[in-house]
This record gives sequence, structure tokens and C-alpha cells, in this order.
Amino acid sequence: MKAPSAPRRAPPRRLERRFPSPTFLGILLVALALLLSTGSDACEEPPEFEAMELIGIPKTYYEVGEEVNYRCKKGYFYVPPLATYTFCEKNHSWFPVTDTPCFRNTCPYVKDPANGQALLVNGTLAWGFQIHYSCQPGYYLIGEPVAHCELKGEEALWSSKPAICERILCPPPPKIENGRHTFSDVEVFHYLEAVTYSCDPIPGPDEYSVVGESTLYCASHQKWSSDAPECKVVKCPFPVVTNGKQISGFAKKYSYKATVMFECDKGFYLNGSDTIFCGGNSTWEPSMPTCPKVPTPSTAKPLSPSVSGPKPTHPKKPPVSNYPDAWVIALIVIIAILAVAVIVVGLYRLLQRKKKGKLQCHKYSHVMLEHPHGGLPHKGEY
Repeated sequence: MKAPSAPRRAPPRRLERRFPSPTFLGILLVALALLLSTGSDACEEPPEFEAMELIGIPKTYYEVGEEVNYRCKKGYFYVPPLATYTFCEKNHSWFPVTDTPCFRNTCPYVKDPANGQALLVNGTLAWGFQIHYSCQPGYYLIGEPVAHCELKGEEALWSSKPAICERILCPPPPKIENGRHTFSDVEVFHYLEAVTYSCDPIPGPDEYSVVGESTLYCASHQKWSSDAPECKVVKCPFPVVTNGKQISGFAKKYSYKATVMFECDKGFYLNGSDTIFCGGNSTWEPSMPTCPKVPTPSTAKPLSPSVSGPKPTHPKKPPVSNYPDAWVIALIVIIAILAVAVIVVGLYRLLQRKKKGKLQCHKYSHVMLEHPHGGLPHKGEY
């Protein structure tokens, strides 16, 4: 009898999905969004501008024919008749519009100051720009040289008051001891007006010298070109140079700014400046030169290293810069090695060819001896 067979199980059935997969839903939503953006009769948010702002709260979509209006932003004013509105067209774009009707507020007009100039850096009085002030020669500026047009609330105002130009004036220059200056009775000096100082005479062989700038001029407002000089006795010692001589500027005495020149005797050389002058402190400037002896080369050989005197000179090696570079030497060596290798290989091949030729000749002679009648050897006899 056959045993009863086990009941066969039916294959498992796949569960059917009642809803589409999340991936399919995502693709469907993207396609729907693209369809709405390309096929819907709507415009997106209206354009933004630097000088204009939208009136009202912007929406995400606008219907065809729907209109929006703009107004000038803070700090700008409207100049008609250009339009400040736009509408949604059938091709889903906004009708062209710009913010050119809105202009920046301007600062009050500034005229040139008397004896000066007010220069608009960018050629406009609008806020955000600058104006520079300058004065003519002989006048100085009072106020800020640069003013900025700034927006304060709804108004455009300058950052500082307009500058003015006033005439340059100087008070009388200082008085000095033992001296005076010209135009001592003048109370006010104008631009570039000058005075000259001189010293009073004194009894005796010596005299005062004007040490410093003798002429001063009014350079800027209440400021002279330099400090006032002084009057004092300046006496420099008689110039003497050992092993040298004076060649110019001879005098019995040497006062302020007296100048002399020197040269050295034969066999001596000048150490220092050949021209010196008497300075305000009764000293020669620069310092007095000297005339040391010209050294003579020694021909005797030193007895030992301890003997003093000039040491013999030896030929020096040429500097490293005179040698060829390392890479040049390396390149030459490599080329030489390659040339030798090529020659050796060529000679080796030539010898091999000659040797092979001799072997063939010897073999051919042997064959001819075996076949004296000139018969060729049969196949397989070699």
C-alpha cells in the first residue's frame, strides 16, 4: 500500500498594494507643479527695484491682467509721467517697467566760496555723494574740506556747513637779540611777503654773524617759512693740515660760512672732504681732513709668520660663479657616457658580422671539397 501523500501547500500570494508608492507620489507632485507653472494662467511675484517698492503685500501668483502699483522708496521722489505700475501678461510675464521715475533726494545747492571752489566729485547733489572745497593761493580753508550728502529722515542734508576761504595773514616775525629785520613797523603781513634779518655792528675786531635763515616769508596762516635766526660772534680756528696745504679761501680770520679747500703733498693722500666751511658753533664742518702717507708695497719676504708687515698675496681661486653649473657638468658626463656606449655597441656588432662571414666562407669551402665537380649538396647534407 502507498502511504498517503502530504497535502501540497499553495504558493504564497503577493499582497496587492492598495495605494501607490511614495516615489510615484513624489513624481506625480513634481509633474503637477511643472504643469501648473507652465500651463496656468498666472504670474509669479512682481519684480523688485532699488528705488521703488510694491504697494501692498505681494502674492505668490497673479492672474492674467492683474495690475500692481509701485511707489518711490524713502529718500526718492517721483518725476512724472513715467509709469510706476505693471500687469500680468498672457505669456505669464510682467509688463516691462523700471524705477527710472524715482530720483534720489538732493542736498541744498552749494555755491563756490569766495576765493575758492566747491567741486562735486560725482557731478550730483544727490545723497550718498560728496563735495570737496579748496581755496585759491593766498587763502586758507576754514571748515571741513569734504562734506557728505546724507539722508536724514526724508531729507538729504550736508554733513557739515559750507567751508569758506580767508586770506592768509602772518603777525610780525620774532625780534632777535643784537639784530633786527626789515619792515619792523608793519603789523600784518600777507601771503609770501618777506623780511630780511641783519645784525647790529659791535666795536672791536669781531662782528656778529646771522646764523640761520636770514630771509623769512609768510608761508601759511600765521606761520613763517622758518624760525628766526640769531646774531652771534663766530670765529673758526686757522685751518692747518699736516702734509697738506690750503689752496683757496685765504683770510686773516674766518667767520660764519667761510669756505676753504685743501690738497695733500706728493706721497700723501686726502682722508676726508677737500672743502669745509665755518659753522655756527665756531667749528669747521665737516671735520678737518688729514693727509696720511701713501703706503708702499713691500718686496721682502717675511722671516716668520710672527714678523709684522704686509703678508704675501696668493692667487685666489675663481669665484664659484665662474664655474659651470652642476647640471651642465652632469649633462656633459651623461652625453660622454652615451657616446662611448654607442661606439662600443657599434664595434661589437661589426666584429660579430665579420666573425659570421668567416664561418660561412669556411663552411662553403668544406662543401666544395666534398663535391669537387661543383654539384650542389643534396637536401639534408649540411
